[in-house]
Amino acid sequence: MKTLFLNILITILLLAANKSIAQEENFKQNFSTENKVKIQSLIFRDIESGIVDNDVKKFSQYFSPQPYISLINGVNGYYSSNQAFYILEKFFNEYRVVSFRLEEGKTEGTISYGKGDYQYEKKGRREAAHFYITLSKSGSKWYITQLSIN
Repeated sequence: MKTLFLNILITILLLAANKSIAQEENFKQNFSTENKVKIQSLIFRDIESGIVDNDVKKFSQYFSPQPYISLINGVNGYYSSNQAFYILEKFFNEYRVVSFRLEEGKTEGTISYGKGDYQYEKKGRREAAHFYITLSKSGSKWYITQLSIN
């Protein structure tokens, strides 16, 4: 009786382990194919939220070591991630956002594009600008490599 019980228990454990391995492989496959879109969507959401809330901290962790920044106030060039933080912080304080909506563009391999309309107020006057952003994948992480508000 004990032998029969042990044989049944071992068979159940082997079947469960085999099914678990198959599920893990399936999970890895799904995670790797769909994860790219999910991570980018989260990053785009953080960027949109940071701009709407005038809080560069919400997306500054995604800056590449030297992102390219181009703004309507004449600032343009490659800056360190720390410089980019302060440049954008100053810009968003001067060009106060009235409304902003970021649309996720397309992804081509290791590059993803986003665009939006940046409605702002400066010195009591409301105006609009186009917003463009490029994310590039390096290793397993996505970074902001270009940000343009023109």
